[in-house]
Amino acid sequence: MKIKRISLFNIGPYIDLNTFDITVVKDKNIVLIGGKNGAGKTTFFKAIKTCLYGSKVWGFDAPGKEYFTIINGLVNAKTLYDNTAKAYIEIELVFDDGKQVNNYVLHREWKKIKQTFSEYFNVRKNGDLIIGQEEDDFINYLLSVIPPDMFNFYFFDGESIAEFFLGSDGNKNFRNAFLKLYGLDTLSIMVENFARNIKKTDAKNSTYDLFVEARTVYEQEEAKCKLLQDEICELENKIDLCQIQIHSLQADYSKNGGIGLTEWKELNAKVLKEENIRDNINRWLKEIANHYLPFIILEKQLDKLLEELSFAQEKQRSEIIIDTFASNDFSRALDVFLKQKEITDLNISDLVEFLQNTLSTPNKAPDFDFSVNQIHGIIAQIYEKRNFDKRQILSAVSQLNASLRKSKKLRELLTSSSIDGYEGFVEQKENLEKTISSLTLNLERKKQELENQIITCSVAQKNLDKAKAQYESVLKNKSISDISERAAATFSAIEEKLILRQAKLLQNEFIRCFDSIINKNNFIDGIVIDKKINIIPYKFITVKRNQLDNYKEANGDFLGLFDNVQFIVDMNALDLGNVNSIRLPSPIKVPFSQGERQVYIMSIYLALLKTSRKDIPFFIDTPFARIDSEHRENIVKEFFTKLNNQMFILSTDEEIVGDYKDMMTTHISNKFILRISDYGTTQIVNDTYFGE
Repeated sequence: MKIKRISLFNIGPYIDLNTFDITVVKDKNIVLIGGKNGAGKTTFFKAIKTCLYGSKVWGFDAPGKEYFTIINGLVNAKTLYDNTAKAYIEIELVFDDGKQVNNYVLHREWKKIKQTFSEYFNVRKNGDLIIGQEEDDFINYLLSVIPPDMFNFYFFDGESIAEFFLGSDGNKNFRNAFLKLYGLDTLSIMVENFARNIKKTDAKNSTYDLFVEARTVYEQEEAKCKLLQDEICELENKIDLCQIQIHSLQADYSKNGGIGLTEWKELNAKVLKEENIRDNINRWLKEIANHYLPFIILEKQLDKLLEELSFAQEKQRSEIIIDTFASNDFSRALDVFLKQKEITDLNISDLVEFLQNTLSTPNKAPDFDFSVNQIHGIIAQIYEKRNFDKRQILSAVSQLNASLRKSKKLRELLTSSSIDGYEGFVEQKENLEKTISSLTLNLERKKQELENQIITCSVAQKNLDKAKAQYESVLKNKSISDISERAAATFSAIEEKLILRQAKLLQNEFIRCFDSIINKNNFIDGIVIDKKINIIPYKFITVKRNQLDNYKEANGDFLGLFDNVQFIVDMNALDLGNVNSIRLPSPIKVPFSQGERQVYIMSIYLALLKTSRKDIPFFIDTPFARIDSEHRENIVKEFFTKLNNQMFILSTDEEIVGDYKDMMTTHISNKFILRISDYGTTQIVNDTYFGE
């Protein structure tokens, strides 16, 4: 099915007749409509919806006062003052079943009669008006192709589409889309009809009634679990948000030079420590300067003095020896000794003369008059000064310079830092921490409620399984007169198998679409769809032997959704100790970040459309809402250029422009601009777009 023309006459800001003439070409499926905010894109959506379904799309069985109140807001305001005013919407559809091509024109018109409206609707096939049963058959066919409750699926609003699948009715919307896109809703209707027949034939409290009652109780308890899980997820998101705010608060405070009192004191203490280090070094250098520096400077003079002192020391030593030998006491003692030894040829005077000649020193007298002990002391001090390691001074100067550089950096840090606003910073941080504490307390309480609810839900599940077993047992023994019960069970089984088959196709197509769009490697590994057609994203995790029991307890039912014998083989190998760890799927929570949610939802849409193969026009408003530039190119490649459906893209002047527009040029059949006049009306400009 393709749309060939859309005409708006006095609808919203579209004064008089405004027409989108669309070229239907097989290889060019994109209709690009550009318009700034307020140009009438919302009215465009509402007009198409109203033309297709009339009052039914607004929840009314037939046109009435409430419905015409909506129409009053849809019709151009200026025409409301004209009692003969009229407005209409006309859509031309092309149906090509491969054998013949038929054109249908749907015309829905409103005329004002006094203070109210009258509605007129007709359908033309290939130019001829159809009426009666033929018109009813076409309308029923159209409603089956695009049911009113699927309108929001085919009319994709980038700003709120995530809510369609992730909001409070997300599971219901996904189930509805899944069944209708794959044509499985017929089986559900048949099962419901058989169920009505069963109730008619058995008014008593039959096994079927018990089964339905048990299923209702289980669904209610499961809904409570889901509600608690959503509340827990919301609390965790709020806690994460508060933690992010604390981090941001800290970063802003630090960015403006703010530091804590403890850090401020530590910086001052470090500055004082460096000052003390330099004082000690300077004191030591001063002492060195007083006691060693003069001698280092006068090193040559010191060597000369040492030489003179050594000479004086030697002279004094010689004089002492000579005086000792020349003394009367020594002479008498030596004379006695020589007589005892009978030595007669040694004369004392000759010996003294010999010593004088041998030990004599130059007659030069020293420039000083020190005693022997004084000379010894001076020489010792000279050697002590000469042996001083001058490298200690260089090391001390180096330490002094290093300390000065360190102090400079510390003082610069102190100068650029501030404790102004510290009290306000602490107060905001404490308030956020109190909020986190309160949320955490509530979170723990909700988790406890969830644990109790899971137990209650488990009991309800067991009761349901028991009631179902009893019901199935009764079905086996029913006579042919209870064929409705047998048929209901049979079609339920068929429905379950078909759902499982389509779920696998969708799961495989989703991961291909998702991998081609997302630029992250560690986001999710896939999705799985349970028997109730709930979609569950998952990621593979590493499970060790000591974690296996906890994994089975937490994810036993979830793992049962996978038709993978290898998981069982791997778990047995891990349980027996043959391997240290294995990889198993684990469900992850939705929502993700805003951008990730959008990519996730668009991948589900793309997978649904590709696997359903429904040739139905697709409308996308603000396609890049919440999508970062990193993923826009991938979305253009995978979403916009690979779908065969006719696609209407309503874009602002900041979305489908530049490279993005160039990438889809070969797929564009028509371009339009919604231009706002100075009077607030909208004009459709054909064959042009932003920047052209």
